[in-house]
Amino acid sequence: TFTLSDPDGSFNVAATLTDVDDTLDPGSRWDGKSLTKEGAGTLILSGDNDYSGGTTINEGTLVAASTTALGTGLVDNNATLVLDVDGEVSAVGGITTHSGATTQLALGTSLDLGDSALIQQDGSTLNVELNSDSVQPLITGGSATLGGDLVVSDASLQARASDAEFQSFKLMDMDSDISGDFTSLTMNLTDQPDYLTVTGTINPADASEYLLTEGLSWNATATSATPAHGTFTLGAGDSFEVTSVLGDKTGNGDWDGKSLTKLGAGKLTLSGANTYTGDTNVQEGTLWLSGDGSIGEMGSQQAVNVASGATFGGSNGTTVNGKVTNEGTLVFGDSEETGAIFTLNGDLINMGTIASGSTSSTPGNTLYVDGNYTGNGGSLYLNTVLGDDDSATDKLVITGDASGTTDLYINGIGDGAQTTNGIEVVDVGGVSTSDAFELKNEVNASLYTYRLYWNESDNDWYLASKAQSDDDDSGGDDSDVTPSDGGDDGGNVTPPDDGGDGGDVAPQYRADIGAYMGNQWMARNLQMQTLYDREGSQYRNADGSVWARFKAGKAESEAVSGNIDMDSNYSQFQLGGDILAWGNGQQSVTVGVMASYINADTDSTGNRGADGSQFTSSGNVDGYNLGVYATWFADAQTHSGAYVDSWYQYGFYNNSVESGDAGSESYDSTANAVSLETGYRYDIALSNGNTVSLTPQAQVVWQNYSADSVKDNYGTRIDGQDGDSWTTRLGLRVDGKLYKGSRTVIQPFAEANWLHTSDDVSVSFDDATVKQDLPANRAELKVGLQADIDKQWSVRAQVAGQTGSNDFGDLNGSLNLRYNW
Repeated sequence: TFTLSDPDGSFNVAATLTDVDDTLDPGSRWDGKSLTKEGAGTLILSGDNDYSGGTTINEGTLVAASTTALGTGLVDNNATLVLDVDGEVSAVGGITTHSGATTQLALGTSLDLGDSALIQQDGSTLNVELNSDSVQPLITGGSATLGGDLVVSDASLQARASDAEFQSFKLMDMDSDISGDFTSLTMNLTDQPDYLTVTGTINPADASEYLLTEGLSWNATATSATPAHGTFTLGAGDSFEVTSVLGDKTGNGDWDGKSLTKLGAGKLTLSGANTYTGDTNVQEGTLWLSGDGSIGEMGSQQAVNVASGATFGGSNGTTVNGKVTNEGTLVFGDSEETGAIFTLNGDLINMGTIASGSTSSTPGNTLYVDGNYTGNGGSLYLNTVLGDDDSATDKLVITGDASGTTDLYINGIGDGAQTTNGIEVVDVGGVSTSDAFELKNEVNASLYTYRLYWNESDNDWYLASKAQSDDDDSGGDDSDVTPSDGGDDGGNVTPPDDGGDGGDVAPQYRADIGAYMGNQWMARNLQMQTLYDREGSQYRNADGSVWARFKAGKAESEAVSGNIDMDSNYSQFQLGGDILAWGNGQQSVTVGVMASYINADTDSTGNRGADGSQFTSSGNVDGYNLGVYATWFADAQTHSGAYVDSWYQYGFYNNSVESGDAGSESYDSTANAVSLETGYRYDIALSNGNTVSLTPQAQVVWQNYSADSVKDNYGTRIDGQDGDSWTTRLGLRVDGKLYKGSRTVIQPFAEANWLHTSDDVSVSFDDATVKQDLPANRAELKVGLQADIDKQWSVRAQVAGQTGSNDFGDLNGSLNLRYNW
């Protein structure tokens, strides 16, 4: 007998305990071959023992620290027995654990009972510590009679991708059938997912085995480690698939046995035809249906509730039988599918976001709602190929009525095309209110702007590119998209093949067409100048000069046959000076250099859509022109008679376009210009030395413009701005010379010009080319006043205007300052 009274005390017996002949001490009451443990302390047996009389544990704890520590007799446990060996403990005499006592197998320890029995009486506890490396079976022997509690400690459930990967652990493998069973199973698990449990059962296929089997908490029984419940919590980055069918279970105090709750940021996938009849509450993370996945049986009235911040959805062929209320995100189809159909057999209330899971390049998914749809400030995101009426698109199909308000966002790809009825994006079988859906983003492809239209006759909603008709007072020219035969309006449109005739419907054009054209036109326009713009009226004999000019103005024009209105504001600051002068007393040649900075803003307004929508865009160009000039005068002193002027300029510019949802695009451009001008001045003498001069003029200018290609946020390639142009000018200038005092000369002037241009200001959107409606012929008038303050300084102010067909107009003013030497 080993008595250790101190509950904190322990004693290790490392010596070998073997049988002793009890006849050596006739007065002893010990048989010489049994061991008894008394007292609250701990006795450790670590020797290689072979005593045969059995082991009785009445109090405290006995620790078997060697494989043969327990000898060969019966172990009768009335307190605590701990088997703690890195290997197998032999207890060939059997172990009986009485009510209130505990037998514990430490981690890494297994038990061999030989042909003997393991008896766990009612009220006893068997505590096993195990992990994924533990040997199987953990306990072997002749027979087992089970009762009391089973406790599994220090265990961890291996992460599984799905319930199809669940495994069983063989706790016992006896020679004969196991009798009885544990009354409860307790698991002390590390990082245990709440949706997983372990159930202890006698193997139905082999009653000599006792198994610990992984399972869903949904299916937990009385011998499972956790009570049954319907909560699935998955952390961020975690995912789990339930392939089995979830049906109704017997409820308990904490769960009704038929409702599912999804918590945590991870993803839960249901791929079985689930029959549970309670609600599905997606409070966090993602709940996804795949394969044959469904919720509820046909005709079920259960509810699926998607909370704000949570996601619910399904792959092709999956179904929800019941009402769905979405405050989070509802997704139909996934990126690996094309043409997926996700079916909701019940009403849908949308307070959150509904989005197709398709990629923008493969639209075609359908959310099928066999019931009524109500938008309560929610949104709908669809992918669409932006083309003609037959273009592929994601779609919302509603067999019942559509009401409330829903914001629609279209993510579009494609080259654009003119539509007739439009691309059907919402199909309503019942009645739709006229404001059930509203397109919230600009949708552009190639030249075209698409808008959302409700067809009152069929209650469906279409995405279409069509302008307001004349009857709707569009104020624009609803011209066909076919190329015109030419003419002077410059508004030709070369469209892509739209796959249909488009009928008589005119398209709604994107507003940024005018912004790109405005940048190009302003860069070209601000290179244009004449000799008198630069030099003024010169009555002097000077070796050279330096000059400065500031010009600012406003221009108006149209594009695409009047469907785009363009308003531009521009400014230019120019400096120049003579660097070489030659004369022979009569003729003169002057050579100089010049440089200018330009800045121009263009506001572009597109034509009004059939829904009344109208969009704007803005463009900006700024940059520099560098150039040289050369001028020959037949009369070097008075500049009367003939003259020839020529100049060359090279410009380089920064361009930007702002266009609503398309965002901002930036690109570079360059321009070259060469001018040749000639004229002849006739002086008419007046009294007091005053004169009037008439100067007929002719000028020809060649320009070349080039701009980088741009790809906007819609994926549209914008280019086709490279090109040459010719401008010719015929004009008559009238100016006077009025002497005021000995030094001041006042020179009023007026000039009228006729300009003819081949200017082809055009831009292409995905190879569909449009042009600015620049009139081929324009009239120009300039008036101003020059004051020669003295022989060296002069100042000049000028106002000029141009007008032409297609509502073209340009009004500008300039101020010049010159110093001669």
